[in-house]
Amino acid sequence: MGLIIPKCNAEPATLDLTLKVYYEANDWVENTVLIDRLSKLLINAGIEKTKKEPQSYTKKTQVLSYYGLLEWEDKTNNQSRRRITEYGRKLYEFRNNNDLHSVQTLLLEILSTHIFGRNVLGCDSDSDLEAPNIFIKSCLLIKNLTNKEFGYILGKMEYSKMELADVLLDVMMQRRNGITVQPDEASVKWSDPKPILALADWGLLDVTKQGNLKMYNVKQNVIDSHNSKLIALKTKNTESAHAHHQNIPIGDKPKYSEEYNAFRTYITAIKSKPFLLLAGISGTGKSRIARELARACWDIDSEEYKEPKPRNFELIQVKPNWHDSTELIGYVSRISEKPVYVAGEFLRFITRAWENLDIPHILCLDEMNMAPVEQYFAEYLSVIESRKCNEEGHIITDPIIKKSAEGWYKTLITTLTGNNEALKEQFLTKGISIPQNLIVVGTVNMDETTFSFSRKVLDRAMTIEMNEVNLYAGLDCKNERLGKLDGKKLIGTAVEGADVYAGNEDVCNKVLTYLQAVNCVLNSTPFKIAYRTRNDCLLYVINNLPYNIDKNNKELSENEVIAKALDEITSMKILSRIEGDETKVKNSFLKELSDTIEEQLSALTGEEEQTESVSIAKLKEMQERLLSGYTSFWS
Repeated sequence: MGLIIPKCNAEPATLDLTLKVYYEANDWVENTVLIDRLSKLLINAGIEKTKKEPQSYTKKTQVLSYYGLLEWEDKTNNQSRRRITEYGRKLYEFRNNNDLHSVQTLLLEILSTHIFGRNVLGCDSDSDLEAPNIFIKSCLLIKNLTNKEFGYILGKMEYSKMELADVLLDVMMQRRNGITVQPDEASVKWSDPKPILALADWGLLDVTKQGNLKMYNVKQNVIDSHNSKLIALKTKNTESAHAHHQNIPIGDKPKYSEEYNAFRTYITAIKSKPFLLLAGISGTGKSRIARELARACWDIDSEEYKEPKPRNFELIQVKPNWHDSTELIGYVSRISEKPVYVAGEFLRFITRAWENLDIPHILCLDEMNMAPVEQYFAEYLSVIESRKCNEEGHIITDPIIKKSAEGWYKTLITTLTGNNEALKEQFLTKGISIPQNLIVVGTVNMDETTFSFSRKVLDRAMTIEMNEVNLYAGLDCKNERLGKLDGKKLIGTAVEGADVYAGNEDVCNKVLTYLQAVNCVLNSTPFKIAYRTRNDCLLYVINNLPYNIDKNNKELSENEVIAKALDEITSMKILSRIEGDETKVKNSFLKELSDTIEEQLSALTGEEEQTESVSIAKLKEMQERLLSGYTSFWS
């Protein structure tokens, strides 16, 4: 769904009118010309009543020049005339067309690529600090950042030479103790510098007041639509040994709880790829997990939470006689005089998900491999590979049902969408595609009565085994007590490794080093890692970075979090594809793979032996199974 652009205020902003002078001139503009034209524009707009002193008009160009929207003819000697740059031209056009999303995209591009350097205008400073970048990063990590706190942060970095992460930690600790930090005399000037106020005026920030304090937050629609750009935002002079304060996915850092620890792998796997296979013996609660994840998207005291089946959950039992998609997606019936499309439950559920994009919708295909998945689920397997991030930051896919000019298609859309005219128009013009908030969970029992999975299916899904049974579990509470899960924890905002690499380069390089070592063992086998698996591994590790508190409430190092996530994703995406007899899978191959994984994980954690490794334990199990002449991941 496109971003709804709010209308600008009737009174044009002063910076917009200043930019207007240079945009319309489309050439060098002398200061005398600027003063004459801008004063008239401001008076006509009702912003000023009379013409003011010349300096008040030339000062308005400072912020525009600071962001690279205007350039001087000679920056060292002659500041008497300026002209608009390509950035300035774009900003003016986007603002003039009320295109807020494009304005935000452009500003984040400027913040990521522009070198600011000295003279933070409005602060009379010779600092080399990149104040706007530091401000955005501070806002993302501290909610309701005040102008005094920002002055304190920049002052500490400028005069005490503290690193950003250390100052932020200092501010948070003082907040916890009820202390409002005060900038010292030398750094008071950092409070409310003009470039920061401009970012608020242009739509990147929300500003609220509490007494004499101003509180800033990055707008929620900026976080929702530009998450990958925010993660990738580079900040000069803010390196820190405390890497866990930086380069993490935008959003609140979850605290440890038994419930989150139990569900973490499901949550992060789904966020990395919204197609999850839960495999294990019958009765281990696979379909219940899917239902409770859907329930956790509602407030615990809401009526929907108390319902046996929340409306964002659908369970469909797969039948052995399914050999095409008619039961799930539907088909065109030509029995009557006019062709009619008979919609399947999956298609109806897709429509419900489109109607509530903020809420994750979970479809559970129970006993998924009772029929050949490649046959009855072919359309979905094809479409999920078309997922990509569009310019608005939303994940889109090719249509699972293409638009058609035939009468049955229009009737189908009317039946599905009812009175939702916007959704009806979308389906009629673009076809029916998979929404970003749709999650498919398949439960799997691997025995002689079911079909095995091809690599086509396994490559497109995340796989979690559920064979452990705790007979005491679930006796003291009806539900799993997961608590509230907001959509951001389940709905991914990245599709490929490129979406997260720029902002997490160090972490991603550690993942790639690990995958290269594993691929050396897999070389010349059908199990070799390719780009799809690489992307899934990168996303899974990055999505796990915020979960850095263990059950003893001890903070894990970044490398410990990476090692744990790599261990898990190895089992999910790499080992699940390995199967065959002794001619294809030799014991020496499994041993070498196990040794390589242990060596690579130990290199990250600094431990000689990797403890509680799920992938190494699985490989030992597969080695034992090979004694019968055949082995596979599946129990």
